[in-house]
Amino acid sequence: MNDDLSRALQSLAGRLVEIAGRDDGLRDDLRALASALLAATDRPEDVSEPVAASESEPAEVGPVATPSPTPPAPLPELTLGRSPAPAPKPAEIRIDRGTSDEDLPGVEARCRLKAEGIRWAVSRRRWIDEGSDFAFEVAPRDRDILDRARSAGCFLWMNSPDFSVPDDPSPLEDAAGCYEAVADAVALVRGLLPNVERDRRFFEPALDLLAEAQSALRVAIERVDDRKDPEQFAAYDWLRGVAAREQIYIRRFMRLDDPASPSGHPNIQARIEKLDAGLQETLRQGKARKSLLSKARYHARRVAGDMGDDYDWGKIVASVDALIAGGEAASNVEVREILLPILDRMPDLEDPPRNLQLVLREIDRYLAARRTAAEPAPPEAPTAEVVEAARLLGGKSVVLIGGARRPEAHDAIRRAFNLKELIWIETREHESIDHFEPSVARPDVALVILAIRWSSHAFGDVKAFCDRYDKPLLRLPRGYSPNQVAHEVVGQCSERLAPLPEA
Repeated sequence: MNDDLSRALQSLAGRLVEIAGRDDGLRDDLRALASALLAATDRPEDVSEPVAASESEPAEVGPVATPSPTPPAPLPELTLGRSPAPAPKPAEIRIDRGTSDEDLPGVEARCRLKAEGIRWAVSRRRWIDEGSDFAFEVAPRDRDILDRARSAGCFLWMNSPDFSVPDDPSPLEDAAGCYEAVADAVALVRGLLPNVERDRRFFEPALDLLAEAQSALRVAIERVDDRKDPEQFAAYDWLRGVAAREQIYIRRFMRLDDPASPSGHPNIQARIEKLDAGLQETLRQGKARKSLLSKARYHARRVAGDMGDDYDWGKIVASVDALIAGGEAASNVEVREILLPILDRMPDLEDPPRNLQLVLREIDRYLAARRTAAEPAPPEAPTAEVVEAARLLGGKSVVLIGGARRPEAHDAIRRAFNLKELIWIETREHESIDHFEPSVARPDVALVILAIRWSSHAFGDVKAFCDRYDKPLLRLPRGYSPNQVAHEVVGQCSERLAPLPEA
């Protein structure tokens, strides 16, 4: 007997005896096998009955038929030491209840196990051909992968005695790659299922990739073994169900006459990896966005509660700047709702970040476009500063250079200071300041107000005109309420606006 075969049989026998010591079922099977072997080697007994002697001459009779010996009982099928026989290949696999989302982890795990099983089958044949020690090198690997398959409820057809590895392993390598592509696609869609609506721009392409991967797997297996694979069918069945549930149309690779190429699995896997990278980056940005919004809200609450200081404003400004730099629109509602309640408390920022200026401009547009309340709030009681500003400006005109014109603010300022006219000049980004000059030059204009929070023009640009026509320039850092404007008028321009004493 060949030495390798002898060693393999010895190893198998030793392992059977060892397992039989703790496995009653296996021990009974071994006894049944031994009994069957003994029965098969016994000679059949002669069961014909002797003919009784007769005193008279026997009548002439034909030959006596001797009954055939009772055949031995058929031997039980020997199944020890080999994986279960494959189930008959059905013409069609049916999963009555349909493949659910909860089935996907098992589909993924079994696909990865089958990819490993194919690669082991190819390596196993090569090892045996090269003379590797079967008992110590091949058999342990066999046991390991088959034990894991049993635990996963997975039949590894490629590692069964019925399957022979072809001389050209290329089709098998494609099949292994297709199994992995299906597993990767299933893993991707599993990660997207908890937030399908939020991640729909990733979910639908992921379904397309899974459809292509399972189609390629179906073709690959048919080329290798002409069987129907339950994991491929489960992926296909789940795709049909989720497409109906989410009202998504999967355009390709869901029909037998629209197959994907098994050799295309590297490209499928590369596209899965790229889509997953995009998803992970989006999730990372989402976490960063959530953190920045939380930080801005926290410091805004401190400011609103009269506990804030320059440190809190620095955090608010930095968070808003980072959010816009990260791709948020300057008109983002969440950012606007953080800033609106504390807008009038914002300090005068000498050089605000460009992104903050964009946000403030969008807030200004929002406030200008917002409808006036059906019952507007009663006007603020005039302060002493409002009375003083009205004394300084009454009957004169004022130029206000700022953002979008707000009718209610315009009327409130004009009435509070008893102005002849409030000339509100809206500004736009990259707009020339030349058209400011005629308004500033008017003789009846006593003051030029630059709403620095909303204006797109720097202080120096406007000051040149004011100096040319000897007009005071007021920097308005906060809102348009008469009390706020009066506070700045008295603080910045009262001396220049005061009438000269009579000679």
